[in-house]
Order: sequence, then C-alpha cells, then structure tokens
Amino acid sequence: MNGDIEPMIVVTPTFNKCEAATFYKELRQSVIPFVEGKYSTYAKSTSEADLIASRMHRAYGGFSMGSLSTWCVGNHSLDMVGYLMPLSGDNWEGVGSLTKEIDRLGLQKDEYFIMCATGTKDVAYGNMNPQMEAMKNDSHFTYTSDFSKGNFYYLTAKDATHWWGFVRHYVYDCLPYFFHHE
Repeated sequence: MNGDIEPMIVVTPTFNKCEAATFYKELRQSVIPFVEGKYSTYAKSTSEADLIASRMHRAYGGFSMGSLSTWCVGNHSLDMVGYLMPLSGDNWEGVGSLTKEIDRLGLQKDEYFIMCATGTKDVAYGNMNPQMEAMKNDSHFTYTSDFSKGNFYYLTAKDATHWWGFVRHYVYDCLPYFFHHE
C-alpha cells in the first residue's frame, strides 16, 4: 500500500506427500506451473523454458523446516527461483550444494539473492551462524544489506526465539529487498 515492496502474488503451500528436503520437486513440477498458469505473471507460459526465463520474478522462503525447503530449492532448483528467504534454519546439505548449483547453472552474482534471518535465542541460530560466516567468505556471495551491491544478507533479531510470531517481522524486513534486480 505504501510502495515499500513490489506488487506480488504470495502463495503459501504446504508439503504435500513429500518432506521439506524434497519439496523443491513439487514446487517446480506442480506449484510454480499452477500459479504461473492461473495468474498474470512474467512467465509467457508454463513451459519449463518460460518458467526458467522468468525466475528473477520469483522468490521462495520459509521458516524452520520451510527454511530447509528453501535451501533445497536453492540447491536443486535455482534455475526457477531468483530470490531465497530462509528463516531460522540452515542448509542441511551444506553451502557446497548451493555453490555447486550456482556453478552448474553458470549464474553470475547478480542472478541470485539470498536474505536470511533468525533470532539470537532461536534454536537454529547455532547452526545458521557458522553457515552464514562460511557464505560471507565464499566467492559466490557478496555480503551486503544493499542488493544493488551484493547478493546475500543475514539479519539477526536480538533475543528472538524459534517462534512463528517473529516470522512476520523477518518477512517485513526482507521483502523490501526483493525484486529490484533490473
């Protein structure tokens, strides 16, 4: 309403007959084609080529196990999604899976953006922190709060715990950074 974020369609799926770590398959085979076919979006059609071509107009994020599914989307389907928002959960496959996918796709640093968040008293904090430090030191990522100057940022909320109530604050803080790649 205030112009703080780009207009967007928000879809909130759940894991349907799969686990968080394999949801990327359902996302690319069912969820994305369904949404792109139902609504007016940047995809010209629901063909895989058109969905890949419109990836910079698509984001995926989740909290806790949804964060795991977000990392798995990055690890296995970054060709379909340009922005990731993992909240309060680390990449169980490790940063190497993500960088391998980036290299496999031949993506440049301005072709993928990751905005992470968790609380300092969140159970995920202890696992996320080392991963975030590793990403800060990896050449695939440029750490900055300004996505015109980099592609990765990590927010921490002082004393926040692993509770869905903090998610709305993380999303509120993260979404204004998305979809400004052009």
